Amino acid sequence: MKQVDTFKHQIEEGKAVTISRYVLGEIQPRYRMVKNGLRLSFLANTIVEKCNDFTGSMHCFDFRSFKTITNLHVEEDGQFDVIGQVIACDDLDCYDKNGKAGKKKPITLLDVEGIEMRCNLWGAFAQQFSDFLQKCDDHSKIIAVLNLAMMKMWDAKMGVQNGYNATRLFLFNGKDEITASEFKDVEEFRQGMLATKVDEMFENTANRISTASRNSTKEDFTTSATMRHIVELLDVPQGNPSVIVGTVCAINEEEGWWYLGFGKCKKKVVKASDIVDVESETPGKQVGGPTEWYCTKCFVVVQSLKSVFRLQIRIQDATGTCSLSLFNDEVQAIADRSAYELCDKYGKTDSEFVPPEITKIVGTKFAFKVFMDKFNATKLLPLFNVIRMSADPAIIESLHAAETPVKPDNEATSGCVPIVSPFDLEQTDDNTTPTNADKSGVKNKRAADDEAEGNMSSNGKKAALEIKVEKEP
Repeated sequence: MKQVDTFKHQIEEGKAVTISRYVLGEIQPRYRMVKNGLRLSFLANTIVEKCNDFTGSMHCFDFRSFKTITNLHVEEDGQFDVIGQVIACDDLDCYDKNGKAGKKKPITLLDVEGIEMRCNLWGAFAQQFSDFLQKCDDHSKIIAVLNLAMMKMWDAKMGVQNGYNATRLFLFNGKDEITASEFKDVEEFRQGMLATKVDEMFENTANRISTASRNSTKEDFTTSATMRHIVELLDVPQGNPSVIVGTVCAINEEEGWWYLGFGKCKKKVVKASDIVDVESETPGKQVGGPTEWYCTKCFVVVQSLKSVFRLQIRIQDATGTCSLSLFNDEVQAIADRSAYELCDKYGKTDSEFVPPEITKIVGTKFAFKVFMDKFNATKLLPLFNVIRMSADPAIIESLHAAETPVKPDNEATSGCVPIVSPFDLEQTDDNTTPTNADKSGVKNKRAADDEAEGNMSSNGKKAALEIKVEKEP
């Protein structure tokens, strides 16, 4: 420890030094970080001096071929370097495991030989990649360098992840030339990537990396579904997609904006102690032990929990109003944050508060691709699921140009959109149409507390509105 205190102020990451009066010895570490079998050890009289004329490589990357990793069936000890084009990634998974918060970002890398390999980024590395996506304007040519990575097996396939010590992650926008001398190897990889790829492949890569909402294109709305008015939605067969254009006039606060789900399937979890089924093999909860959560879809007590977005909004066009369900990808694209990050920022306590990152959509016009699923079709009041949405003015304008004029009998009394920030609905029973009312005394009910057997939806009472159309006398 004395030697560490003597030299630690002279050793700085990223700086070159000259070391003299040291010893070298062979080592057989339990976990090898570098290939070299020799270790340099400092002595009491070791001299460390700054080196201002160093011209060598700062990182000394030694990239490992993907096939030497993916062909293995047993994990090897040690750390190594990998480089690849990012061709796909999942959402940032902010989870809670055994009471400890963590972050995970699975990505897929492609090397120069066309071999794909899975890479899991954890903790600060997961956040670093997510932050880079926000700043990078072209997701189709992202290059990732993982310095001192380690092997990890997932689903019987070998991949890599950041190591426990000394790992560094470097990210580059491949459309720009890399001029720094220490990243000469990365520039060579970039040139090879550009020489072997075509535009169509880059476009597909961008779609696999970004969320659906951020990459909604004109064709998504104009070629695969029929443009309709809100008043026409109830006549569309169950499961058939439709495209509508409407302005968000309210957010249904009673349904909440997030829930606690299983990290694997995103289904809402319940406390294991609340499961009462004599035929089930669900293990009983020990008195005084930690809270256990149970997934009613996978029928297991889960260890990995994830905060998941689910938002119910009310939109309006010239013919009427309806309610839509937005799921995790759509809300995350709007908020530009994960549900975990917003819960961490504003707290998870029950309240009528909805984060401003979400409420900012009130008064904004969007194009929506929607459909009615089997679960929502059984409800008294209509509720449509959103497949895609876009606020792109060009998309909205093209849809307006292609829409069918509304028949006089179906005209609404007013096409004006009221400025409403909360979803002011009074609590009603299943036989009553919700109305705008003073909601004093009505406590907000989050979707984390109630959710249906449908896909990431709530099983609480819905405050969605029926489509209302007044006919002219």
